[in-house]
Amino acid sequence: MVREWIIPAVAGLTIAATACATNQASTAAPTRERMVVTVKNTNWMDVDVFAVRGTARARIGSVTGLSTSTFRVSAEYAPDGNLQLLVDPIGSNATYLTEKIAVSPGQHVELTVTSVLRMSSFSVWSR
Repeated sequence: MVREWIIPAVAGLTIAATACATNQASTAAPTRERMVVTVKNTNWMDVDVFAVRGTARARIGSVTGLSTSTFRVSAEYAPDGNLQLLVDPIGSNATYLTEKIAVSPGQHVELTVTSVLRMSSFSVWSR
């Protein structure tokens, strides 16, 4: 009598486990390539660089004064194909916010921070 319910129960668990495993594999999001952001800081002040998405911002790194750093930025910061960067000099109230930069995963963004922040610029190219 015990055997009568064990076989259907094991079969049901096997089917459920297989369905869950299949569902997880099919819904997994493909990994997206990261974008490369190079920041050339020609300002004498150290700066923090943020990726801005709506009203939220995520720090991608710091660049010391008069130096260059390269960062890999997740494509999740540009889900609609637009990346916006904020430069915040350490010890200053001034900031620089780029316009929305049309960029695709795999492309390279170069941001040049100048001593007069509003004169800063950016360029985009494919690697």
